[in-house]
Amino acid sequence: MGVTETATRWSGLVNAVAGVCVGLAYVLHPHHGTPEVISGTFWLWVHVLFAMSLLGGIFGTLGLFARHSSDTTWSGLVGMVLIVSALTLIFGLNYWEAFINPVVAVEAPVFVETYGAGETIGLVAVIFPVTGALFVVGYLLFCADIARQKTLPPPSARLTMVGVIVFGAGLSGFLPMAVVQIGSVIFALGLVWMGVALWKADPSASAI
Repeated sequence: MGVTETATRWSGLVNAVAGVCVGLAYVLHPHHGTPEVISGTFWLWVHVLFAMSLLGGIFGTLGLFARHSSDTTWSGLVGMVLIVSALTLIFGLNYWEAFINPVVAVEAPVFVETYGAGETIGLVAVIFPVTGALFVVGYLLFCADIARQKTLPPPSARLTMVGVIVFGAGLSGFLPMAVVQIGSVIFALGLVWMGVALWKADPSASAI
């Protein structure tokens, strides 16, 4: 097994770990972003988990694409680009939430009371929902292509699609946090399933 095949295989395990991290991060995420909550240690560790899910998601998605690249279509390629772009942008916001906003919560609590975790600040209020849309559309395109080409188990890709729809709907802000948490768990299960399937796959085979 060459370096590329080894890296691709292990990226599946990373994708599975990323799924576990994103599920845990949203199940444990505090419901209210008050200065007291944001400045607390629990807030930090939840967002460290989320950061791990984002970085793992980027690497895992590239590995899934490497496995799928010989059979992919333009929609799969566009989906991969959208996913990686969205996860990168979300990582920037998460960095603020994890490491900068807690300091602001102590030094300028009125700012946090006004803007919360930070997603309503200036241009972020526009970029954040656009990024969320890229995230959802990216996973739908990418996973639909995987399901069609059967490079990984189609049910795993379809479960991820269901999860990202519920997850994205919950993050819209129009539905209760419980929807976000349910969606994140479904989405996480899909990522874990696809990741484990990639990790266990025969690198010489092009389809499952």
